[in-house]
Amino acid sequence: MSKTIAILSKYPPLEGGIAAKTYWMARGLAARGHEVHIITHGLDAGREYRIQGNDEPPEVLPNLWVHRPEEEIPWHIPEDDENFLTLLDLTIRVIQEHKVQILDTGYLVPYGIIGHLTKRITSIVHVLRHGGSDIEKFLKGKVLDIALRETITHADTVVTEERHRNLLEPINRNLVLQPPYVVDAKAFAPIQSSEPKHQLAVIGKVNYHWQSKGLHHIAEIMHRLTGQFECIFVGQGKGMSDFQSTLSHEVVSNIIWKPFVLPWKMPPLLNQLDALFLFESGLPHPVVSNLAMEAMCSGVGIITDQTDFAKTYQGLVAVGEEQILVVQPANPSLASEDIVRWIERRAEARQPASQLVTHQDYLASTEAIYSNLLNCAD
Repeated sequence: MSKTIAILSKYPPLEGGIAAKTYWMARGLAARGHEVHIITHGLDAGREYRIQGNDEPPEVLPNLWVHRPEEEIPWHIPEDDENFLTLLDLTIRVIQEHKVQILDTGYLVPYGIIGHLTKRITSIVHVLRHGGSDIEKFLKGKVLDIALRETITHADTVVTEERHRNLLEPINRNLVLQPPYVVDAKAFAPIQSSEPKHQLAVIGKVNYHWQSKGLHHIAEIMHRLTGQFECIFVGQGKGMSDFQSTLSHEVVSNIIWKPFVLPWKMPPLLNQLDALFLFESGLPHPVVSNLAMEAMCSGVGIITDQTDFAKTYQGLVAVGEEQILVVQPANPSLASEDIVRWIERRAEARQPASQLVTHQDYLASTEAIYSNLLNCAD
């Protein structure tokens, strides 16, 4: 039975995994017949992390709407643009005007807290989700601790993963375990070819902590490969100029620099690549990368610095032995030689990783969450 759902979250043109996840989940639910209302920031939000251009998705769904704040708050508190309040007001308005049954929030801060306040005002059923960084920065760091614990306590259900169960269950026992992200494999299906693409890329945000992503090591390895491959850097953010300033002019000029792309442009981008660099050993906490799963489902190889990379995705995708190459970042010459040999071996074996949980499975489990909550509310 179709439902009327509001999703309050990051959404394109904002960059990032949560925005992309919201895009694919909302489209999937709408394609299954639900009325879906996305509530998100205005088009001028994000600054360095806003994807340029205003291209629309290739297929417009008639039962999917995007709501953004339209009115400016009168100048009131200096240096405060009142984004929190405009999103709160918009969320209440959408719920009331469209008779929304479920409010699904995509991140603890600010969306989960706004969802909690909206529930108090409208009695809407609230599904609370989180990412990885909000758990680490806010919940474990006890930042906004009272507001977050109230939000989690009073959510109708909290969608999480097994690794966070022990943290969240003492606050709210109404947990549902779901994968953090499941690729729409139909959208990311590879264009089959036995020929190498001769393109390598690194894709992602470049924030102030770019060194933790090993970007300087990746650039040095790419520099040694530019005679044999087009080496592409797709990303943007506040740390980009600082990152580029650490590289020689020759390294910068040998790499092709491109801004981040919208979610619906990611499948054709990945189809151009032989492999994607993902160095994660320096990150402050473990991550499950949307992009890694999208690449693997597109048949793109992963070049990583983590020996246990595949273990992170157990239960989500079955990764082929030749799909992952582990290199030593501190030895760019050896790494580049390993990459050339590996891509030659992979030339006739570009196969997508098989999914252990499909996108339709993921959508069906989301529908089950909604149905169970609404049945309990009746």
